[in-house]
Amino acid sequence: MRKLMRRPSPAMIVASLALLVALSGTGVAAVSVVGRNSVGPAQLQFGAVTNPKIRSNAVTSAKVANRSLLRADFAPGQLPAGPTGPQGPAGPAGPAGAAGPAGVIGAITVRPQTVSIADPGPGFGKGSVTSSCSGNERAISGGTSWSDDNPTYELVTSQLRPVTNAQNQVTGFSAVGINDSGQTSTFTVYALCYTP
Repeated sequence: MRKLMRRPSPAMIVASLALLVALSGTGVAAVSVVGRNSVGPAQLQFGAVTNPKIRSNAVTSAKVANRSLLRADFAPGQLPAGPTGPQGPAGPAGPAGAAGPAGVIGAITVRPQTVSIADPGPGFGKGSVTSSCSGNERAISGGTSWSDDNPTYELVTSQLRPVTNAQNQVTGFSAVGINDSGQTSTFTVYALCYTP
């Protein structure tokens, strides 16, 4: 017995036609919009090409405009250092720092020099002598003395003054002695010296 094929319903025909039109429209749109070499700057939105969308090594030196990169675009140490520039002007003086610890003076050496002063009478005898430090020593103090310590003798130190070098550093002491004792006595000048 032969089977009869049923006719499709009107709804099925309309649905089939709609599907056919939809498929053919999509195909036409795809061919017309995305063709070879058809995407240019006019078709790209701002910021559409992000770093993950760029193939590795796709951007070469030939595709980068000269002087368009900044130092921040390079890894640290990748750019060579430029030549040293000229020295700038001196800045303002900073505030004074805290006081340092007190210095320590090394060994002190006593440097004596003597002169013999007689009392010619009448009147008095007078003489001067200078005691100097040696080498690069500096004098920290000075003094005088007489060879006779009798309190009845008139033995006087008239002057005691420092001796300085060209840098105004004390390098010795000079003194004048006056003898009115009636006899000859030795006058000594001392310089107390240290090495700075």
